[in-house]
Amino acid sequence: MASQQQAQKLARAKARRTANNNYQRLIKTLYSKLRKLNEIYNADIYFVARRNGRIVECASADATGRRPWSPPDRAALVSTSLLCDDHND
Repeated sequence: MASQQQAQKLARAKARRTANNNYQRLIKTLYSKLRKLNEIYNADIYFVARRNGRIVECASADATGRRPWSPPDRAALVSTSLLCDDHND
């Protein structure tokens, strides 16, 4: 019985580690695509993701490294957010 519990515990840890690795890889890919969007199309970028109580933020900057604009406040983010449909492709 103890070995089954230990096996389940290890399986959950492996699944959690895999999910974290997938999340980190996706965030890294998203950063590169947002940076490309900023560089090629001169778009102002502000992206926020929250997962497990941790916040990841990406904001575009000008050539000097400063943000040429202020990110929108929380009320503006909530009121102008786009709803994403879940696609099961």
